[in-house]
Amino acid sequence: MGMIKKFFILVILVMLPFTYLHAERAEHVFSLSPLLGFVNGRSEEIVYKFPNSSEYLSLLLWDLRPLFYAGVAADFSPQNPFNNNGFIANGSFRVGLPLVTGINENFDWLEEGDDYSHYSKHNVYSQRAFLADISLGYSWGLNDFLALSTFGEISFMHFSWLARDGFGQYPWGDHTFSGRVVEYSQTWFILSPGISLKGRINDFISLEGSFSYSPFPFCIARDHHFDRGIVFNDYVWKGHHFKIGGRLFISPIPVLNFSLNLNYRHITETRGDTLVGNSRYKNLAGAAYSAFDLGIMLWFNLWSF
Repeated sequence: MGMIKKFFILVILVMLPFTYLHAERAEHVFSLSPLLGFVNGRSEEIVYKFPNSSEYLSLLLWDLRPLFYAGVAADFSPQNPFNNNGFIANGSFRVGLPLVTGINENFDWLEEGDDYSHYSKHNVYSQRAFLADISLGYSWGLNDFLALSTFGEISFMHFSWLARDGFGQYPWGDHTFSGRVVEYSQTWFILSPGISLKGRINDFISLEGSFSYSPFPFCIARDHHFDRGIVFNDYVWKGHHFKIGGRLFISPIPVLNFSLNLNYRHITETRGDTLVGNSRYKNLAGAAYSAFDLGIMLWFNLWSF
């Protein structure tokens, strides 16, 4: 019953901005921008000991320190958000560069006690990374210096890592790895409502802060251990997704804007099932993600409506 209640609250929050679409129409502008930046953080792969316990059996940490990306962004919003109300829409698509992104650490608690019994460490390479965000909402100009927006955002993130080489420390002795060890991927789908506040400092500079939350992050993960010849497929959901963002706008001329974006995204407490071949292990899998995202954009105002 609690999950149903959460779902209806989420739907109401996402749809709230669209109840104002019949308000006075304002002049809008469509802008396009190239996008460069990086993500700095890590993802977690979790295996729990028991279905109803928070005690870990295994924890694998996958670095994104950093993951550089390039992409494109688009925006549709009131030309003067401080003096007009209007519909807003924006989106971005980013592709990560296939580079070394840090290390992979594996911890196992296979024996009694609080200390881990098995440990290994490997170099980690980003094989693929795709990130996309689309948001729709409504903006209200409060006065000459403040604008308030509410929105609903759909986020997609796909990461694929390859752990190579390294070493392991086990009860029976140390071990050295050479070549491919583990391949892991996470694909996230997130729907979240949010709110933002934009403030104008002067005619050329403005700042914006935003916050969004979802109780329904969903992830599909795949873990391939080459030495063991085993593939684990995880399906996890629920949990918590938080995204906090800040943006600096500099507008030297009316048709050109520069923006610097800094976001922090945190996903935690997801839980779900693991499939190994035809066997399903219920409520033993988990996944987490935590990272800063810094992006630079140069906006070209292409059309006014």
